[in-house]
Order: sequence, then structure tokens, then C-alpha cells
Amino acid sequence: MEFWLWIIILIGSVVLEIITVSQLITIWFAAGAIGGLIALQLGIPIFGQMIVFFVVSFLFIATCRPLAKKYLRGNIVPTNADRVIGEQAKIIEPITESQWGLVKIKGTEWHAVSIDNKPINTDQTIEVVAIEGSKLIVKKI
Repeated sequence: MEFWLWIIILIGSVVLEIITVSQLITIWFAAGAIGGLIALQLGIPIFGQMIVFFVVSFLFIATCRPLAKKYLRGNIVPTNADRVIGEQAKIIEPITESQWGLVKIKGTEWHAVSIDNKPINTDQTIEVVAIEGSKLIVKKI
């Protein structure tokens, strides 16, 4: 019975991840289900298996999701605004963890966020890495 519980969670998580087109929503629970299956094979009771499931799922979310979001940025649609990618500029309003900054490139002001979510102060030089929606993704030089 417990075996099928973990198989259903595993398959369900993978199927939901496929349906959501790799939005990284349920894949963490698939990893947790594998942890639950391993705990089952080690003879750990169901309560312990559930703890393993939640711990493994949480660890995968906490460690892998930030890395995946950083390297798997999607929804980038090429436009003529792409010409600013690779350009360097100075920050005219600081970028913080909770607020977008402002950059002026070729006479146009853009909202900007740092690629690593670290603050960048006014007058620091940045390089444009990508455009996401109406904001620039930048890195400090």
C-alpha cells in the first residue's frame, strides 16, 4: 500500500510538471517521493517516510529552485530592444532586493534587477545580460 502511495505521488508530480511546461512547480515532490520510496525499502514506518518526503522536498526546493531559476530564465522574446543586451551603463536609481532600480541606456530609462538578486548602488557600472518583460536583467561590473 505504501509503495503505491509513493509511486502515485512520483508519477503525479512528474505529470503535473510536464503539464505546467517546466515551471518548476511539482518536480520537488517527485524527489521527495523517491526519498519516501527509499525510506520504505529501508523499513522505516510510514510516519518516518512522510518526514523523509517533506525533508527531501524542502531541501530540493531550497537548494535547487534558486539555481534553476537563475539558469533557466524563460519567456525571453527577441525584439529590437535586444540591442541593449551587452551594453554597459550606470545605475541612476539603486537596485535592492525588494525594489527594481533604474538604468539609462541610449537615452531610454529602463527598470532593472540584478541577475543574482544582490543590491547595486547608484553610479555603479552594470552590463545588461537579458531583457525580461519590460525590465533589464543586469550584472555589476
